[in-house]
Amino acid sequence: MTRRRLLPTRFGDWRGWAGRLALLALLWWMLGGGEAESWRWGMPAIIVAALVMPTPDLPLRPLAWLRLLTLALWLGLRGGIEVAWLACRPRMQLDTRVIEHRWQRLDDTSGRLFMATLINLLPGTLTVRIDSDRLQVHVLHYRHGIVAMLQRLERHVEALFGGRHRRKESAA
Repeated sequence: MTRRRLLPTRFGDWRGWAGRLALLALLWWMLGGGEAESWRWGMPAIIVAALVMPTPDLPLRPLAWLRLLTLALWLGLRGGIEVAWLACRPRMQLDTRVIEHRWQRLDDTSGRLFMATLINLLPGTLTVRIDSDRLQVHVLHYRHGIVAMLQRLERHVEALFGGRHRRKESAA
């Protein structure tokens, strides 16, 4: 059994740890509203989390990350406005559905799980099931563009992972 070291031992490990520390600090700052008092509790939590957090096998593709972040923020904003609109108009008929998205670009590796998790962060959507050939998503209010949105999201996740998660059938 190999033991995981808490403190990094190589330069590359230090860079990864520092990157996790910076990312967690940025998230804490955003969630805490920039209040100085929150850092008294936040800094120890951030350091411990950065030390014990597993290192993900995500590629460093800054442009793909930027595109995905832009898309996720846009979808989140649009979904949040839609959910707020639905909450303000209680008599409005909801059209809740479970839709299926057939995998077109991602195989059954971490790219699928990453996309399914990202869908859960968007207002009004929830991943119900992940299968080898499809993804089931519950939508609060169905609209025709939801299928295209899932396809676009899958393209962005594929670009993030650099095409290494392409299905074998489509490469042939």
